[in-house]
Parts: sequence; structure tokens; C-alpha cells
Amino acid sequence: MPVSLDQIRQALARHQPKLLPREPGCSEAAVALVLAGPPDDLHLCFIRRAEHPLDPWSGHMALPGGRACDDDPSPRHVAERETFEEVGLAIGEDHWIGPLSDVFVRIGGGTRTMVLSAWVYYLGEELASIEVASDEVAEAFWIPLSHLWDAGNAGSLEWERGGKSLLYPAIRFQGHAIWGLTFRVLTLFSDVLDLPLPHLEEIPGLGR
Repeated sequence: MPVSLDQIRQALARHQPKLLPREPGCSEAAVALVLAGPPDDLHLCFIRRAEHPLDPWSGHMALPGGRACDDDPSPRHVAERETFEEVGLAIGEDHWIGPLSDVFVRIGGGTRTMVLSAWVYYLGEELASIEVASDEVAEAFWIPLSHLWDAGNAGSLEWERGGKSLLYPAIRFQGHAIWGLTFRVLTLFSDVLDLPLPHLEEIPGLGR
């Protein structure tokens, strides 16, 4: 087990997240890192996005979350609303631990941009039932944190962009790959914990 709940709470209490300005034309989204399970055997909620030709993250492994709506009062509310809509988990103030730094994203490597915020929660010692509650989600999983930090699950994924083939770091899980933007968020989480993931590669196009 890489880290306990108390260690996560202490690390996030010390953390000063880097917040990015919301520029005109830049969209906003948020994800939730929902932890559950015994404090020394934590699991993290993941989804696999449904296949859709207009979704730049079609079929990807992801954290529950999504884009902000005009009536969302805050980025954190976006993460909580989307988590309930996607996997039926009700998270709020009683579960909130703290924020990670914002991530600036160029969508699909193009000119569209987005600021992604990420928020960490602890749901409780029971692994609550998670359901596919949205047509944007194909599957939902509880993945042990120990799996994410296990060097035996570290791999890479080849992706073509702009006619070039790029190799991205990834974490293997049940025939799927956790990579790209979701891996970037996990890297931010690991930086806060001072517990690097077992990958040496940089992430092309997203920077550190």
C-alpha cells in the first residue's frame, strides 16, 4: 500500500494548489478523485468513457467529472454534480479532503482550450456500489491505489497525433490503459504525496 488516508489528508492540508486564470473562450471542467475503503487499503473510482465520435476522450479511462454548466456555482460543484450523474456517488462537504492544482489542456492538440480542476474526496470504509448512471460512461471501477503504484502495471500507449506516433506513459488495468489527461491528474496527486508513480517518461503535450 503506497499511502494511508491520514498521509493524504496531511499532504493536502499542506498543499498550495496552483490556480489558473479563466481566459475568454477557455472552457472549464472538473473531476473528482473519490477514495473509499479502509484507511490503509484505499481504492479510487474510475470510469471508462463511452465510445463517441465527437468526444476527444472517447473510450478512455477517466475520473468521474465533466464540463461546467452556466448554473454551476463553483468548479468543485461541477466535480460533485458530475460524479453523481455518472456513477451515482453522492459526495459533498463531509467527504471533501482538498484540491489539486489546475491543469491547462489543449483539446485534441488543437486550438480549443480548457482548464481542468481536480478535487479529492473520501467516501468511507465501504466500497459503495458504483453504477453506470450516464450514457457517457461505459464502465465504472474501484481500483486499489496499490495497483496504480505497482511498477508491474506501468506501461505505455502509442498514440498518433499530427502524423507523428507518440509514446505516452500508462497504467494497465484489465486490458485498459490509464494515460493522457487522467495520468496527468494522477501525477499531480502523486506530486502532492511526494510519492512518484513508477514512470520515468514525460507526458508529451501536457508538460510538468
